[in-house]
Amino acid sequence: MLFRSDPMACAGKAVRIALVDGERDDMGLRDKEAEIEAATGIDIQLTTMAIGPLGESIAQNLRADESAFDIVHVIGFNVAATAGAGLLEELTPYVNDASKTPADYDFADFPAGQLNYTGYFDPEKGEFGGDKLFLIPGIHSGSVLLFYRKDLLDAAGIAVPTTWEEYNAAAAALTTADVAGSAMVGANDPSAMLVDWFSRFVAKGGQLTTGSKGDKTLKPNFTSPEAVAALQEMIDILPSSPSSVTSYGFTEAMDAFMAGKVAMWPAWATIAGALFGPDSPVKDTVAVAPVPTTGDNPRGIRGGWGLAIPKNLPQENKDCAWLLMTQITSKAFEKYQVMTYQTDPNRISTGQDPEVVAALPYIPAAVAAIEDAQTLAVANIPETWQIVGELQREINLALTGAEDAATAMANAQAGAEKILKDGGHLAE
Repeated sequence: MLFRSDPMACAGKAVRIALVDGERDDMGLRDKEAEIEAATGIDIQLTTMAIGPLGESIAQNLRADESAFDIVHVIGFNVAATAGAGLLEELTPYVNDASKTPADYDFADFPAGQLNYTGYFDPEKGEFGGDKLFLIPGIHSGSVLLFYRKDLLDAAGIAVPTTWEEYNAAAAALTTADVAGSAMVGANDPSAMLVDWFSRFVAKGGQLTTGSKGDKTLKPNFTSPEAVAALQEMIDILPSSPSSVTSYGFTEAMDAFMAGKVAMWPAWATIAGALFGPDSPVKDTVAVAPVPTTGDNPRGIRGGWGLAIPKNLPQENKDCAWLLMTQITSKAFEKYQVMTYQTDPNRISTGQDPEVVAALPYIPAAVAAIEDAQTLAVANIPETWQIVGELQREINLALTGAEDAATAMANAQAGAEKILKDGGHLAE
């Protein structure tokens, strides 16, 4: 199937793609669907699901006799459970095949850091990186930025905080009867751990794990002073947060900021980027800064998704899936997606494009945040989400007052150790 000599080689073929819902990744594809179908003849069949059901559906499909999806959306935290389990098609031969990859695709335009997270994986070692490509970064990347109302900080004479101690003090000073100084994800939600707790934890120099899964010594550090202190900071900032913040997921925090009820908010840049969108009521008063830290410590977590082709498909399906993937991870498509829906770019050229930067001045900061981000230490094991779940539950219990910080982290430690032992990563 030679695409350059016959760009309509997949005409009439259906390509079924599953994308995450709620992160705007599907919107550019919906806009460009007719254009891509006209250029390729492909019948695009798009399904979107919330992150939890999406992960479950993909896991089932990858282990079925034949997947019901030809392209699947894989978050970085699930790469080990998919590529590492031998369930994804290796894409290296497709990239290297001049007949199947457009001449202007420019694979070198993807930054190494993102390719080594939502691209390359070494199944033999169970580690990110290596020389086997299983995903193409897309449709968005992302890390964490501090979003703040510059008008409110300026009026109060408060500088943008650069440490979490400064952040908590600024939040208290900015809190009024009408505006909360800070927001966070306080519900039993992954972002409570991945954004709010982890950003504070790594800023203090915390190391999530010690040991190695290879020799079954992998152990969490959830009872470390840095881990407990990070949770205590979240508890301490509750008086400066919306009264219902312990039930806030990302949507609720976003809505509060959009409504002008929040002064500062650390958030996934690619999702909160909508604050700069043309319909945002705060687009003229919102600004961004790096997430607070101390010294040279990391500022946040590496996020992002990759697009992959299930291994359990007929070759014709794989070829047509690759054709569509080159369309929706191209330079032109990504620029449209970022400009229209404010998602974080995966390509170097998009982050440097003068038109993109002029329209969305926060994009360089978002790109820098991705470059400086830290990969979650347990992202290279299939049980990543189970461990995140232990932490997010205990964080929520501490925020609601059911447990103190030390007790919550001790419970998370015990739960995570059991998961690691059950998974064969920690000896009994």
